[in-house]
Amino acid sequence: MTTSRRLPPARARASGQRGFTLVELIVAMAAGLVVSLAAFLLSKNATRFFQNETRASASHLAATIGLNRLAADLQRAAYLSTPNILVDPDVCQVPPTPIGLRHLAGISILRGGSVIRNAPDHGQSNANELYPDSIVIGGSLSSTELFEFRNISDASGTLIVELNPNSAAVQRTLARANGSGQGLLQIFAPDRILRVMVRGQTQFQYGVIESATVQGAPPTLTAITITLKLDPGLPRLEGLARCGVTPGGNTGDGGWVNVVNRVRYEIRSLRTAGTPYTPLVTPIAPAQTGDDGRTELVRVELDDADQPILETTELIAEYAVDLKFGISIANEGGVPGVTNPSIERFPITAIDDTNVYNIAAENSQSGAAPQRVRSVQVRLSTRTRAPDRDADLPGGPDGRRRRFLIPGIVTGVDTLAAAQLAGAIPAGAPPVFARMRTLYADIALPNQAYVTW
Repeated sequence: MTTSRRLPPARARASGQRGFTLVELIVAMAAGLVVSLAAFLLSKNATRFFQNETRASASHLAATIGLNRLAADLQRAAYLSTPNILVDPDVCQVPPTPIGLRHLAGISILRGGSVIRNAPDHGQSNANELYPDSIVIGGSLSSTELFEFRNISDASGTLIVELNPNSAAVQRTLARANGSGQGLLQIFAPDRILRVMVRGQTQFQYGVIESATVQGAPPTLTAITITLKLDPGLPRLEGLARCGVTPGGNTGDGGWVNVVNRVRYEIRSLRTAGTPYTPLVTPIAPAQTGDDGRTELVRVELDDADQPILETTELIAEYAVDLKFGISIANEGGVPGVTNPSIERFPITAIDDTNVYNIAAENSQSGAAPQRVRSVQVRLSTRTRAPDRDADLPGGPDGRRRRFLIPGIVTGVDTLAAAQLAGAIPAGAPPVFARMRTLYADIALPNQAYVTW
């Protein structure tokens, strides 16, 4: 008797199926690896491209923001102030000190001023043969208001200006302070210049704020007082003098005051400035990016001694590397009494035009005439955070650069010399040029448009 050894149908079918051979598995794995590698390379290139373009966009945005902020201040140059205090016929008396007040003008431009004042910060600029200028702008930049005062009193030789707390200018300032505007104590900050016009007089006096006090709770204030520094003091109205103040006397009739600011724009590093921006600009990977030599467009207010007020330091544009200026001026009319002088333009050029820096110089310089400037041409350049190009491009006809050499990121190679000698950069070395974004603007100075002196 025999026993059937036939298998169940399901097992029979399973035993008849053919599996993958080792060769097939190896081929499949190799093909999959090739596909994965191709996908990785594509994604890596796409990621690198995205990062590079993001940096370029950030550079363009920084240049736009910086130029807009600079243009806004330039448009208010000499606003509720003077184009040149030393020769202004509307100034009652030019004080001999302090120096910051004597330097008051709508603008003053210093050739290579960013490098002159901050030489250790500009190693990268020097490697690129860039020597950015600096500019000082004077005018009522923190407020557009004229504040009415009731009296100027004399307390042991110290002049105290008493504002009218119920005036429209005060009430508007209080309303703006409830939002994002500056309050009275922020506007009348110490070391700022105060312009005073006594009712019935046609000339202005200038003093320097020592302190300010506000009594009462907004919107009902009981007193607002501004104490002026002894230096320079205000000219006194004596005898038949045309202008000046008589504390507790005629100036009880009141008048108007406003604050005048002097701000400086320059390109420098904020790494060791002791400002809140220091952590922001601290290098993260300087060997790849060159961040240890980065510079920014910085705005800072100057005090009456012509020194920076550190707490007013602002970072306006990151990775700024160049700042240059041109001007247009009004020449004196050839016919006496004619107020339509010809306009002459001195644009930005590859070789700095000395006319720009002589005419728009600090007002104490011989030949300076900043009051004759009618418009300012600005060129502002920023760079991308990291280099992504391995070759330079020719510069523009006005001296602008299109790529920024970042020296020192190739170990053991003088990248400046390498850039000047074709093929000197070792094969496989990282890119050493960052892309640049350069913007231009021509900004009119409306507050100096009709100056005839």
